[in-house]
Amino acid sequence: MSDQQHVELAGSDGDVPDPLARWAPTIGVETLSVVDSALERDDEKAVVLRENRRILARCVDPSSAPQASRAGLVIGYVQSGKTLSFTTLTAMARDNQIPLVILLAGTKTNLHEQTVDRLRNDLKVERSGGLSPWAVMTNPSDSATDLGELAGYIKHSLDETLPAQFRKTTVITVMKNRTRMRKVADLLAKLPTQGVDTTTLPTLVIDDEADQAGMNAGAGDGGDRSETPTYATILELRSKVPNNSYVMYTATPQAPLLISLADSLSPEFVNVLTPGDAYTGGRYFFGAEQSGFVSVLSQAEIDEALDPSAGGPPESLEHALAHFLIAKTQMTDRILSMLVHPSHAQDPQSRFKGYVDSLLAAWSLTLRSPGPDREELIADYFKPAWAKLSESGRVMPDLESVMNHVPAWMAVTRVRIVNAVHNAEINWREAPSWIVIGGNSLDRGYTIEGLATTYMPRGAGVGNADTIQQRARFFGYKDSYKDLCHAWMSADLAQSYRDYVDHEEHLRAEMTKAQDEGINLKDWTRKMLLDSSMKATRRAVIKLPILHNRFRGGSWTAVDRLGKLSGWAASKNRAAVDYLRSTHAVSTQLDPIDPRDRRANRRLYAPMGDVLKLLAEWEGHTDDVIRLQQLVLVMQAHLDEDPTLQVAMYLMDDFEPRLRGLSSDGDSVSNLQQGRNPQGGYEGDKASFDSSALTVQLHNVANKTDERGWSAVGLTIRVPDELSGAAIFQYEADE
Repeated sequence: MSDQQHVELAGSDGDVPDPLARWAPTIGVETLSVVDSALERDDEKAVVLRENRRILARCVDPSSAPQASRAGLVIGYVQSGKTLSFTTLTAMARDNQIPLVILLAGTKTNLHEQTVDRLRNDLKVERSGGLSPWAVMTNPSDSATDLGELAGYIKHSLDETLPAQFRKTTVITVMKNRTRMRKVADLLAKLPTQGVDTTTLPTLVIDDEADQAGMNAGAGDGGDRSETPTYATILELRSKVPNNSYVMYTATPQAPLLISLADSLSPEFVNVLTPGDAYTGGRYFFGAEQSGFVSVLSQAEIDEALDPSAGGPPESLEHALAHFLIAKTQMTDRILSMLVHPSHAQDPQSRFKGYVDSLLAAWSLTLRSPGPDREELIADYFKPAWAKLSESGRVMPDLESVMNHVPAWMAVTRVRIVNAVHNAEINWREAPSWIVIGGNSLDRGYTIEGLATTYMPRGAGVGNADTIQQRARFFGYKDSYKDLCHAWMSADLAQSYRDYVDHEEHLRAEMTKAQDEGINLKDWTRKMLLDSSMKATRRAVIKLPILHNRFRGGSWTAVDRLGKLSGWAASKNRAAVDYLRSTHAVSTQLDPIDPRDRRANRRLYAPMGDVLKLLAEWEGHTDDVIRLQQLVLVMQAHLDEDPTLQVAMYLMDDFEPRLRGLSSDGDSVSNLQQGRNPQGGYEGDKASFDSSALTVQLHNVANKTDERGWSAVGLTIRVPDELSGAAIFQYEADE
């Protein structure tokens, strides 16, 4: 098709066999053109080429006989380079004789247009002399004109008698809604009437923001499944070109990972994208730098901001606007923007545009007129903003010098609403400074050029983690001006972003392991760190059985279902406990709060890694095992941050047998923890813990009746406040 060129990649993992690879793509001139134009550094180019080659290698081989379609998942951070990745993948598809690429992009017109414009630009669709290797069809219909055009492109691309430069690769871009995609499906269905064999046609389907709209939110499962329209249309479209690979791109993969494994959109493979060095995301803004990035809005400030009867702009907006204007004076050589995100509703958006317009007009007049009003305005809003930016580490000119430039920048600042009504594309190059106001239209996938200041007086909503993360338009390649970035948001929203960082990093680590080891995602047990204040995604799309539990600081968790434990499982647990006891016997000592002379509790300390291994391999009732697996996930995250963590292990009654009965279910031990004994001075088992460490109590329990003799080790576990957390874990549902 096009002239091909094989290149050796620095740091290539090509020598490591990939169990999920089906073929070995080459890297040709179109792929290199995209990457060379987008990136300057050779090491970053090599990463993009290597990652996309690995993605395409896991797709259907275009040179072999038709194969079963494949679905894969590609994960990147929010605004970290996913568009560059799938554009490179598109170019690589051409370099490897894949004649048709279908891009599902955007549920809204502005998002679709933004993506298509960038795709056309990065692929260099329009070329000098008019001879292009690309034919881009945007939202085509099944009309005779579009059918003839598409059939012609495909037949020419497959005609090996034509020189490569005359064989175009077709890229169909289509909005992700039922009507638009149905037309494309109908168009593909008619191709055989034009002599195109669609049963063998190699096709790459790329779903940008795949977790949005395309997942099935219908009720039921199996034959009674109710399919949501967009989902059903994606299935229909893929069925028209069965020799396809379906590659999902997203920064929030929770939904694709939690749909039914039998779903044809459930991914088989995963690839995790590496961001460039200049990327600033959750780890930067909500990690060590969080205190400098966020100004927390109190509930009173949020109520003021969202009060429709308010007579004027909220004071918090005035502080945010002043901060943005001061920041703009420090970034004169590039576009800088402010986002105002008050609500998903259009009325508040219009009201805030009025606020911003009135403030800019009034401030412009005041700042141009020397006097007490000017001095008061500067003292109330601009001086605090200047001070905050100075504290960020940036060397700031003196305040009066800065203020001399503010009116000029105000004069060239454009204010725009972006929503379903006001959806015209913004040409960012028309102005050096922008204030963009909107709601859901500015969430997922929308790029705000040079975003530095965010004003978001809304809460976390229903707490869907993927939705909250997709609002983070302030992430991106901002290393050169990260010290100018600042956000105003509620305390609960800021906490949600902090919690999401742990969730995201753990999930990326799990996905990277699956990627590197070639694990089929259908065989991967779903497990995610996620605070219980959030939900992974909207409930309607979750089709896998999962449990989401929180380990609260100061609370006890009992592993006490021992009555039906097999002899083999009980012996295995006991042997593991005995090994751990003997390994750390030197640290064993009497429990300092236990006054008893006989059978007093003993305490030892062991490295957390050793104890987590014991808990991860524990045998028991399914619910107990899942609970322990969730605890291990949470504790492992803390251990990764502090490898020196120890666990306080208590041998209750010196690990001598305690006789216990069973509850009415015949399984759970009654009163696994011994209560308080005032006469002997024993405060009860719940008093034996280390307040600063994970505590694991080991109970050697035997049946006190003669009905069925059994003995086993039970556990009671206490998590301190500083190690609290929550996790999601997949379990096997009963048939």
